[in-house]
Amino acid sequence: MKSTKVAIFDIDKTIIRRDSMFQFVHYGVRRYPWQVWRLPVIAFHTALFKAGLMTVERVKRSYFKSIERMSEKDLEHFFDTRLRTAIFAEASVEMQHRKEAGYHVLLVTASPHAYMKYFKNFPWVDHVIGTDLVRHSNGYTCRIEGNNCKGDEKVRRIQAYLDEKKMVIDYDQSCSYSDSLSDLPVMQLVSQRYFINKRVPEMEALSWGR
Repeated sequence: MKSTKVAIFDIDKTIIRRDSMFQFVHYGVRRYPWQVWRLPVIAFHTALFKAGLMTVERVKRSYFKSIERMSEKDLEHFFDTRLRTAIFAEASVEMQHRKEAGYHVLLVTASPHAYMKYFKNFPWVDHVIGTDLVRHSNGYTCRIEGNNCKGDEKVRRIQAYLDEKKMVIDYDQSCSYSDSLSDLPVMQLVSQRYFINKRVPEMEALSWGR
């Protein structure tokens, strides 16, 4: 196993300014206006989820329903017009600097890999891990395959990737970036921990885009 300096980045509100899930809903309604009727359904399911009456896997199906009508070209267009344009300039610079310094740059998100995978087109990104969606013959369904990629599941997915690549994290030299406390399990994999636009005791805070 090769000991490797790894820089782990969350994406939503860490690399990009907004939550991609809400951007995807807006994009889907603009693409297919007749699906505006789904907005009250999404709101209702969100309320059920917050009340503990619906699983995260089920509520996400509501948010990503329109993906079943989209081609790869549509998903790439969504990435180019909604996500690429929302990248924090500081995040882009930080990822490039880490890559130039010999880090393995790994992006790990709870959002669907179906559209987050396009971050891999940047030469300073080595790999993208996200929540997988069940495929069908013409593309994706809105159903999650496996588990939602959040918290401990992120750690499991990172470890599986590292095992496949025959790498181990150089704890002292590696770093992690996130805006969310749900990423604390990921933060514990490395010694350098940065929270983006959030104050967390005993963690370094970075202010981006302000």
